[in-house]
Amino acid sequence: MVAFIEARNVLQERLQRVFSEEVFSQLFPGIQIPKVFFGFPKTEPPFYVAVDEIVDSLETGRGATSGHAEITFPLHVWAFAQHSSLRVASDTLLTYLHTIIYSVLADPQLDFTVDNSTLTIDNAGTATDSSKYYQAAASVAVQCTVYSVCPAELNNAIRKNAIRKESNGD
Repeated sequence: MVAFIEARNVLQERLQRVFSEEVFSQLFPGIQIPKVFFGFPKTEPPFYVAVDEIVDSLETGRGATSGHAEITFPLHVWAFAQHSSLRVASDTLLTYLHTIIYSVLADPQLDFTVDNSTLTIDNAGTATDSSKYYQAAASVAVQCTVYSVCPAELNNAIRKNAIRKESNGD
């Protein structure tokens, strides 16, 4: 099975650990600690990181072994910082990105739920709104790869069904 849920959960738990007061405040004193959410928060706080709850795309390719596909899928993480100072908002966001990237690079196998993961920043930018606060936001894609997926439980079910059809004359 492809470990979508397991990989996502490991990523979220890891981000909750590194963005905890105990860890983050020691690494980056003076930087606002974000709240970490599963999915987008219903009401956006000024500083947060959100792990997307679903996988929105998948790509298959040649697997590492014959008859088994390689699968790549993204896990998305959004980071957001809002402040009256553009410098503070952007520097805070860049610190969040640094933390997200390094926490994945520290173990790109996400506790062995995938074979490897790489990162890209999909989108990032700053803006102001009517509240006169600057918002800095970015989307990070954690591209997870499983080199050789063996869908044995589905293979067996499909083959048993095919054998039944043959024996019934279908």
